[in-house]
Amino acid sequence: MIETSFYNIVVPILGLAPIFSLAIICLILKYGQLCPGQHSRIQGELITIWTVLFVSIMMAVETKLPLAILTIGGIGGFYGMLLSIWQGKLPNKRAIPDASIYGALIPLSIYAIGVLVYQGDLFIILPTIVTGCVLAQLLLVKAKHRLEAFNRLLPVIGVVVSVISLATLAFLLITQSDTTLLANVINNLYWFLGFLVMGLALWLLPLFSNNSQSYTLLGVSTFLILISQILLYEVIVIIK
Repeated sequence: MIETSFYNIVVPILGLAPIFSLAIICLILKYGQLCPGQHSRIQGELITIWTVLFVSIMMAVETKLPLAILTIGGIGGFYGMLLSIWQGKLPNKRAIPDASIYGALIPLSIYAIGVLVYQGDLFIILPTIVTGCVLAQLLLVKAKHRLEAFNRLLPVIGVVVSVISLATLAFLLITQSDTTLLANVINNLYWFLGFLVMGLALWLLPLFSNNSQSYTLLGVSTFLILISQILLYEVIVIIK
């Protein structure tokens, strides 16, 4: 059983979500029809991913995650930082080779697998997808991308996966016979639903209005959704 300490709940989501976001952005860099300016701007936003990863790895020191896995994750994050420094020194909005960014996925994928094995619960993949999608869109909007299809696709994926998470949570709650345990998580459930509804509403708002995607709006949405997924995972860990 996973310990319900702060670090054991936060580290998996904070560590896996940016890796999922990186995978999405790598796909966009490879297959998206980007002008040189967009290419360079998107690469420039990857510093956020490396920063979040380093924060998660520093927090993971407080967990029982094996040192070897932490080291591999640290290598992947440090390598990413070097890439951002390299890209930042290029003149005239030039971009570094995409293959060098794809290389970061090798150590980070090993780190992600290590975190998943340590957690021992594949449910963590669902909050990872939701948080990873909104983070990826946040970085794309900040980079002023023009791939409008992703402004529709990523929120839809987030909503679909959120529905699956809610269905899974409902099933676990229905089959849970320990009323004392249910009473202990009810407060977290209220907060989770509140943060999730507000986060998804802000994320989806541009799809149902004439307003363009706003970096500020997505930033708030990303924060709310991250908190909601952490609360969700805590509830899941407790009731399992």
